[in-house]
Amino acid sequence: MTADMLDEENTPYYLVTEPQETDEYKVNYNNAHILTLPFSDMGSVTPARNWIKEHATKAGHKRHWQLDDDVQQLLIIKKGKRVKASCNYVLSNCEAFVDRYSNVAVAGLKNSQPFGYNINAPYKKNQMVYVVMLILNDLPFLWRGTHGEDTDFSLQVLCNNWCTILFQMFQFMTVASGTTKGGNTDMYSDDGRIQRVRELQRRWSPHIVKMRRVNNRPSFNVDKVWRKFDQSLVKTKQ
Repeated sequence: MTADMLDEENTPYYLVTEPQETDEYKVNYNNAHILTLPFSDMGSVTPARNWIKEHATKAGHKRHWQLDDDVQQLLIIKKGKRVKASCNYVLSNCEAFVDRYSNVAVAGLKNSQPFGYNINAPYKKNQMVYVVMLILNDLPFLWRGTHGEDTDFSLQVLCNNWCTILFQMFQFMTVASGTTKGGNTDMYSDDGRIQRVRELQRRWSPHIVKMRRVNNRPSFNVDKVWRKFDQSLVKTKQ
């Protein structure tokens, strides 16, 4: 879905695939857009995320975007309404904003569901970022583990006094978790969700990551954690 969305606007991107799936993607997508991972069947998206970061760093880029593969469209809030927005417009404006500051490690867009209308500012500082992420390549942090890797990555960044930016005026729309078959499908079963919480608790303790049930399904609760991070943005020196 994400590649189709980007193709509609001729937005440049790379589609990162596992070796056994590359030929299938080449049927529908430009071969020049496809990067093949040097490994397969690693059990989670974590190794791929780290490989992408390494690839972007070696290419000499200061930052890079990582987008999950099920993003249907990007949105912008206008006069209290969410409307479809140009990918190029949204992504380039996020980049321009982040470049104003020297200590933004990760930035991203708010999920349009379930509370996309409930915003009180164009962006929030020091929040979890996931699905659509703009990442500073010169970070020493890596994604870790099998479950909750984006939550863990955001916590690593914030605990080391970097800032994150979650844009609220720009949002992404994606399919509901677990409703389409893919490499992470098992992680969204009840057992997979419990393992996700337990792994985060082993890294950050049950006092930081709490278990809760949403729609009668196990999930983790870190909502109160983000407010503890109060580091300020530092403007880039001109």
